[in-house]
This record gives sequence, C-alpha cells and structure tokens, in this order.
Amino acid sequence: MDILKEKKFIDEFIALTGDILSDELVQSMKQYRHHQDTNTHFHSVYVSYRVMKMCEALELINTREVVRAALLHDFYLYQWYTEKHEEYHIWYHPKESVKNIEKHFGALTPIQKNMILSHMFPTCVELPKSKGAWILTLCDKRCAMEDYLTHSKRFVPVYNEIDRRTCK
Repeated sequence: MDILKEKKFIDEFIALTGDILSDELVQSMKQYRHHQDTNTHFHSVYVSYRVMKMCEALELINTREVVRAALLHDFYLYQWYTEKHEEYHIWYHPKESVKNIEKHFGALTPIQKNMILSHMFPTCVELPKSKGAWILTLCDKRCAMEDYLTHSKRFVPVYNEIDRRTCK
C-alpha cells in the first residue's frame, strides 16, 4: 500500500475508533503483557486495524460496529500470565472483556457481543455467527502468531502514529 493510501486508511481508522483509543482505561491496556513482548493495547489495535482492512476488502457495510468490537476484544484488564481464575484464560477473558466493556462503555450490539465471546474459536464454546465474528477470529489468530514470531514489529510505525494521534 502506498504512503498516501496508508495515511488515509489511518485517518479512517482513527475516525472510527479514536474515542475508544483515547479512553484512559483503554490506554491502561498498555500495562498488560499479552503475547511475547507485546502488550494488550498494541495487539488490540493491530487486530482491529487488520479487521478494518479485511472489512474494506470484503466490502462489509457494518465496518464501524465490527472494528470497534475488534478493538475491545481483549478488554479484560488483568495480567493473565500471573492472575489466575477458575477457568483458563482462553475461556475466561472473552466473558471478562464483555463485562468490562458493558460496564465502561455501555451495551454491545448482539453482533459485537458474539464477536468478542467467540474470538477464541475453536477453543471456546461460542460459535462465530457473523462475517464480522469470523473476520475477528481469523485476524486475531494471525496477529497472535505474528506477535509470537515478532513479525508484528512491522506494524510499529503505524501503531505509533495512531497512538500519537489518540493518546491524550
């Protein structure tokens, strides 16, 4: 993608997600370790950015709803490497994310709720029920793999630009 197209895409991404990204609690996701040396904030921005690219490629009409849910899919707000719960993290964190989102931002749409609850498919019980849910599930797997292989470092310049413009 050329530089002008990427800049325009970043502008569109910020227009859809800037209010969430500038939120203090969302900014606090930077303190939670995620995969390897990435944090939950970086991973969530990376996933939602990829989701938006996929929505554009597939010409989905509910891009805003899907991209915003993707951004918050890991809004669980705990150190999963050290804080243990009755369930394993892979099953527990989607439910915790939904609970935190609805407490902090208000009710999710049914599509958004299913997207977040099913993003760990096939390791979870909830099945993806929409194109948006399948896109999030696939993008999350790809980005997680890239986090572990350190390929997500290629996203750092884009992430830094988004963070610079939304971090207050």
